[in-house]
Amino acid sequence: MDVDSLIHAIDAMASDFLLLERGTVDVPTAGRLLNQLEIISGGSLEMDAEPLRRLSGGLVALLENVIMNGGGGEADFTALQKGITLMQEVSSGLTKADVPPGKDVGEFMSEVTQLAGDGFPEEATSAAKEQEGGGSSGLQDESLLRDFIVEGLEYINEIEVNILNLEQNPEDKDCVNSLFRPFHSIKGVAGFLNLDDIRELAHRLEDLLDKIRKDELSVNTDVIDVILEGADALKALIASLQKKLDGYPPGEAEVDLEALTARIGDVEEGNHAEKGVKRLGEILVDDGVITRETLTEFLEVAKETPAKKIGETLIAEGKATPKQVSQALRKQSNQASEAASIRVDTTKLDDLIDMVGELVITQTMIRQNPVLRATADEKLLRDISQLGSIISELQRTSTSLRMIPIKQTFQKITRLVRDLSKATGKKVNVAMTGEETEIDRNMVEEIYNPLVHMVRNAVDHGVEKPAERITAGKPEAGTISLKAYHRGGTIVIEIADDGKGLDAQKILDKAVGNGLIEAGAGLTEQEIFRLIFLPGLSTASTVSDVSGRGVGMDVVKKAIDKLRGKVDIQSVKEKGTTFIASFPLTMAIIDGMIVRVGKEKFIVPTSAVRLLLRPDRSECSTVARKAEMVNVRGTLLPLIRLHELFGIDGEQKKPWESIVMVVDSDNRSKCVMVDEILGKEEVVIKGLGDGMKKAKGVSSGAILGDGNIGLILDPEGLFDLSETAMAAKRR
Repeated sequence: MDVDSLIHAIDAMASDFLLLERGTVDVPTAGRLLNQLEIISGGSLEMDAEPLRRLSGGLVALLENVIMNGGGGEADFTALQKGITLMQEVSSGLTKADVPPGKDVGEFMSEVTQLAGDGFPEEATSAAKEQEGGGSSGLQDESLLRDFIVEGLEYINEIEVNILNLEQNPEDKDCVNSLFRPFHSIKGVAGFLNLDDIRELAHRLEDLLDKIRKDELSVNTDVIDVILEGADALKALIASLQKKLDGYPPGEAEVDLEALTARIGDVEEGNHAEKGVKRLGEILVDDGVITRETLTEFLEVAKETPAKKIGETLIAEGKATPKQVSQALRKQSNQASEAASIRVDTTKLDDLIDMVGELVITQTMIRQNPVLRATADEKLLRDISQLGSIISELQRTSTSLRMIPIKQTFQKITRLVRDLSKATGKKVNVAMTGEETEIDRNMVEEIYNPLVHMVRNAVDHGVEKPAERITAGKPEAGTISLKAYHRGGTIVIEIADDGKGLDAQKILDKAVGNGLIEAGAGLTEQEIFRLIFLPGLSTASTVSDVSGRGVGMDVVKKAIDKLRGKVDIQSVKEKGTTFIASFPLTMAIIDGMIVRVGKEKFIVPTSAVRLLLRPDRSECSTVARKAEMVNVRGTLLPLIRLHELFGIDGEQKKPWESIVMVVDSDNRSKCVMVDEILGKEEVVIKGLGDGMKKAKGVSSGAILGDGNIGLILDPEGLFDLSETAMAAKRR
């Protein structure tokens, strides 16, 4: 326990002391105070804080005196208050090297001795209550025991009700706390009354619930069962105590405490495994280093020699090498190092991010204010610059809060592939790359369905049966590869298989046969592949539970279009197919190049801009009097006039009098003509409304420093739009 934790425990005890009623035997509150003093005494012992340890022992004696005397008098309460105040002063001294802790402790302990009686040992501690002979008569007080029985049975009824709530809401920490409190109270009072069996059992169950509160354990059927079993055992122990008080032979309570304690330990161990931290032996079995039988054999050996770890035993017997054990330990460590987290209402999170976005915009407007630019106050300028740095970091941090790894989505798909492989009689492995790539949480559910459809088609249509693969010289098991990465302002997800690939001729014949296209349309192979996204087109010879109804890929296209994404297909016959889906990040920070065309401002992702130049007149040419080209370092690149593409009245009409941006996207490069480059700025991407959803060449928007809205250009969409416009000109 550190100093801060110790101080926190003392402050909590001081707060609970205010609830202690004078003149009555307030057993529950006294029990809580005794529990807190036990924690404080243990912490003091760890930190070698002797004055605090002595004070905690004195306060225990005072509390016992209060309860024994039917609630205590004014002198008892005054002494308790003085002791708690002194404990707070001493604990604060632990954080200050120049303040010697322990002042007036001896005087207080003398006062406690007078109040509690000559039998009080000055060195008492609350951790073990080792006052041999001091206050022993109070433990036989029948009224205290009867009060405890009534309180204890009420607590157990409360536990039985709340355990059902926890079973229905296993993630609800309030349900866990409602169970923790009664066990904690039973433990405290039972400890005071020297009811060791009841105290120990309540303590073990309290520890179990504390681990759930700290997210070290998860709630499952085993946890619920053992808590209910523990509550039943406590009820039986209390009933046995009541029989004894009523003059009946108590007999033996039918509780096997040793077996129950062992079960509680087993449940704790089992839950650790569920949280994802596998034991060393399990990892070695998964890695193929040892067999399950070998693990079982050596676990039995480990029980006989608990001091020797299983890794050491396996190495000594030649069943594993030091390197293999070391690698397994590294994996175990990685699994256990998950970051701590808290749950936050998503509405609050969205509001926070929106307000940070507004803060960024306001800060930019202040920075661009002409009055500020004209000021000569260097300190003000430095302060504004520092404020800008802090806000930028706040913006990056807050935006990242909405981003979650795509790993969970990939894991769902992995389970889907396993199920599909069984349903189709195929052997399929899954390989994941980039599963830590982050995506806006609002898009997770939206992209899952299209990804599922693509995976279904990959397993059903792409991967061959084991016999076919062996005949084709491939491994018996196929592979579905899932890959995710960021590219510019988008997240790209690739789903690839090593199956038979797409049959372009078969797709074309099916499309013509269904009347979807005309024969002799002269489509390229890429255009033929994209026909599979048309409604009602399926090349499957039979309809199965997995696919073949001609609706899957149509759904994929609609879902991706809805997210303003796009999907491309790469396929090689007998080698496999790759679907490449890209989606814009609806809320992210990007570096953008701010450009002006006429009176309009646009933002081009900096990652897509390769070069800025003002070309020479001799470097500009026209092909077939329609297509304009610019010679950029020996390579002819098509020219896109933004003012013509978007119907804007631009200032410059001649490329050699304007600024040309060389923009790259998806293995293509083109020149984009603008009037002026205004600068580079980090902007918050915001989704566009329904009215702009079908606008090609534009991915999203952002509020600029002057308060105006700038459209963020989508280079790929811009290229497609320009090619469509050029094709229309040719016709």
